[in-house]
Amino acid sequence: MSAASHDPEQGRDRAVVLLLDLADTTWRMFVPPTLTVGGGLYADTHWGTKPWLTLVGVPVGLALSILLVRRQLRKAGNS
Repeated sequence: MSAASHDPEQGRDRAVVLLLDLADTTWRMFVPPTLTVGGGLYADTHWGTKPWLTLVGVPVGLALSILLVRRQLRKAGNS
């Protein structure tokens, strides 16, 4: 085994890359549904359409999350 395979700096770099990928995936999964449901709640109270726009926000947010994560996975597969 070479000394390079036990380099602590390389292990730290891998951990940082893993944490960044995890953070990137996390925002892609939770921000779109949170924003669309929050926007639906706001719009429902503003226009008196409760609960319809909030209910529309759920599948729209989930669809956006799926698209964003798929895009991330395709990008990672091409790298």
